[in-house]
Amino acid sequence: MEIWVANSLEKIFFNTRKPSRASRRIELACARNETEDAQIVVRSNENIERLSVEFSDLKRSGKRLTVDHISAQFVWCVPVIHNTRDNGNGRYIIRNAPDFFPDALVSLPEISVEKNRAQSIWISVRVPGDASPGSYKGKIKVSVDRRDVDIPITVQVHPFEIPQQPSLFMTNWLSIESLEHFFNVKRFSEEWWGLIDKVAANMAAHRQNVILTPFQKLVRFVKTEIGFRAEFSQLDRWIETFLNHGVAELIEGTHLAGRSEDLESELSFLPFTIYNSDGGQHLLPSVSVKDEDRQYLVRVFMSQIYEHLDERGWAARLVQHLADEPVEANADSYRYLSEFIRGVLPSVPRIDAVMNNGLEGAVDIRVPQIQEIDDDIENRPANEQLWFYTCLAPQGPHPNRFIDFSSLKTRIIHWMNWRYQATGYLHWGYNYWRQWQGSEFCNPYYTATGESERLATGMTPLPPGDPCIVYPGEGDVNNSIRWEMVRKGMEDYEYLKILEERIASTKPSRPAVKKGLQVLDHVRNKVVPSHTKYVNSDENFLKARSELTKAILGFGKKR
Repeated sequence: MEIWVANSLEKIFFNTRKPSRASRRIELACARNETEDAQIVVRSNENIERLSVEFSDLKRSGKRLTVDHISAQFVWCVPVIHNTRDNGNGRYIIRNAPDFFPDALVSLPEISVEKNRAQSIWISVRVPGDASPGSYKGKIKVSVDRRDVDIPITVQVHPFEIPQQPSLFMTNWLSIESLEHFFNVKRFSEEWWGLIDKVAANMAAHRQNVILTPFQKLVRFVKTEIGFRAEFSQLDRWIETFLNHGVAELIEGTHLAGRSEDLESELSFLPFTIYNSDGGQHLLPSVSVKDEDRQYLVRVFMSQIYEHLDERGWAARLVQHLADEPVEANADSYRYLSEFIRGVLPSVPRIDAVMNNGLEGAVDIRVPQIQEIDDDIENRPANEQLWFYTCLAPQGPHPNRFIDFSSLKTRIIHWMNWRYQATGYLHWGYNYWRQWQGSEFCNPYYTATGESERLATGMTPLPPGDPCIVYPGEGDVNNSIRWEMVRKGMEDYEYLKILEERIASTKPSRPAVKKGLQVLDHVRNKVVPSHTKYVNSDENFLKARSELTKAILGFGKKR
């Protein structure tokens, strides 16, 4: 039997072998309010019937990091049948498909392992904001059938903290239909709300702070004898649930329109549901954004929502989607819709993922794909915020969060946020555990693409992992390696911002300022010089992260 420790950037496959210089010690270092990870790998030439992990408190001079701050999840390998299409003949992926790729993290008390398979155990230590700085030590007991092995663990807690509320906006879109299907819960039941609360906690633990809010599903728009009345009880509970976990810093209103047919078609209002006072409902079909009757309904609906949010003190949090990914061919209809919504919600920022570099004045929070941003920061429109997004694109040398990409390519995304001064990140796939073309849901443990490879000829299948970054679990969502890398990238972003703040608030003559500027210059020009050229080895990346930490510590304790 072999047991060794690996860092969190390494992906452990079934046939991974123990390195010649492998360690049996976990050594972590992190700030307060940060979570750091490592892996314990077990491999035996006999079947393992019971593999489990047990923790003890980590101690230093009478202080403790209790077992409540330590967790273990088993890494689960999922089948990848087809690699990301643009993979540079294998240069931009970590392994050729078909194969089983490590991704899902499952929370179980114990598992069995087949002989000659490497099994990784994902270890996370969360350092609370009130932890005293210093070195905490303890042991992790790994039980393999009747044999126990102790793995020493040391956690160095730095004398600074990252903010609990993220400095970077981040949203991943939630599919409530997927939750309802996989957990067999009825919408708005107490069981449903309990699950939503767990999702909110999961998002908060990974520093998500923007929540897509489906107004048409949460607000009953009732036709009465004298007009229309919106009912807000479910919307209020939704917002309060995510606010309680710090996730609703921005309330992201869902799209009002979409393409009427293909990619280049004109935009149309999405179908719209009206309820009768007796509880019945009527679904109005999609119509042109220039349809005056639908404009009237949308105006009344959105105005009542805004007025209610304003009464609750939430209106300043609202940002509103119009239509997803407009292109040049439908830019005119997008502009028309944008002007209409500006008239309805004059103070609400309009946000969209855009595939058109124009649309100045029609969007307030521009969200292009990462490869479309550049260094020309001074000439960006002064009245726009810049975020960026990834989805099934870009591929190739660009960073993204596909299962067959390295963990580094996922974690580095948020270094790009700092590099290009983009203040937010968007991805569509938090939990889209479904097939396409209106077919049934599918299990993400068995298909990494939502079975999009079954789309009609000519349609682009999704890369592995694109539809989701969490998995259905037992009454809760399970994390993934990629989701942990998103969290680490968000924490890295805080380090970069902390160093910038220390430099700005310190006399330029101090040596720490010179060192800090050198480190940031190295990050900008060597670690992430562009979105296709960035540090390409885990070792060099971790060295850069270490230098960033040292530069912050060089300023001493913040007063």
